[in-house]
Amino acid sequence: METILKEFRFWKTENYPFYRELKEHGSLLFDRFYPVFAVMDFIEQETSAKRMRPDSDLTKIFDVGLAFLHDQFESCKIYLKTNFNDDLHAFLEYDRIINYILFIEDVRYELEEKHRKYDNKTLEKLLDKLEDIIDKKMLTDDNLALYVDEQIRLVTEENKLDFYGIIDIFSDVADTLGLTLYEDEDIVIGKDI
Repeated sequence: METILKEFRFWKTENYPFYRELKEHGSLLFDRFYPVFAVMDFIEQETSAKRMRPDSDLTKIFDVGLAFLHDQFESCKIYLKTNFNDDLHAFLEYDRIINYILFIEDVRYELEEKHRKYDNKTLEKLLDKLEDIIDKKMLTDDNLALYVDEQIRLVTEENKLDFYGIIDIFSDVADTLGLTLYEDEDIVIGKDI
């Protein structure tokens, strides 16, 4: 496990500035990566401090998590560089579209992992439409979310697939580890009593 911990530390050193920028700008992509990153960071800290013993389950978690973060961050960095000339603010204007693309890839991965036949043309057509929006810097509205959801539903419904992706799994792992990912904030309307 020490090797994979070193790989994560290296990955974190290289990618944390981008991750921090996503957080500071309230990006949907930060929300996407947060459960996986938080679990991996927690395990890395706990095993380094010898409060947690590495085992095959933790190694598997690290293997899956690091592969996920690496692939998804690389995709984001490619978009940032090639479509937005390293302009983070321009990139963030399309983070919702990039998030859809990454989600579609998650769905495709899940379908293939479960050896399900699916309408690849529908997914490719959807990906092409989203890529076109980015390439042409088109404006979008909330109807795009409905369209994306409907297309994904058509593909997954045909397969009776209940999508439970890596992000969901890592949220469950966080719960198992006793790691609180999100704090509920009390909202007071009116005067404080």
